Amino acid sequence: MDEKLKANISDQSIWQRLLFMILFAVIFNIAEFIILAIAVVQFFNKLATGSVNGELRALGPRLGNYLRQIVEFETFHTDQRPYPFAPFPADDQATASGGPATAG
Repeated sequence: MDEKLKANISDQSIWQRLLFMILFAVIFNIAEFIILAIAVVQFFNKLATGSVNGELRALGPRLGNYLRQIVEFETFHTDQRPYPFAPFPADDQATASGGPATAG
């Protein structure tokens, strides 16, 4: 084996990243389930009351941003580990547009 490969294999930070990648892959799947649950609850809330839950509505884009952060970490786009190693993401679109869009 050449020296660079040996150095890479013995680099603990690479193996540590692998563990974090596995952890975030599991978290990604849990977050997908939470998004599905939010969608179902919102659907039935809209069906029953004619409106959606504002708290769950605000959580959706934040979860989307969180999933984006996980994908960026998993694909080596960034070395910044997502929540819980960094703050949970805010809803960037609500901030940029002055608030959440109204649902029709």
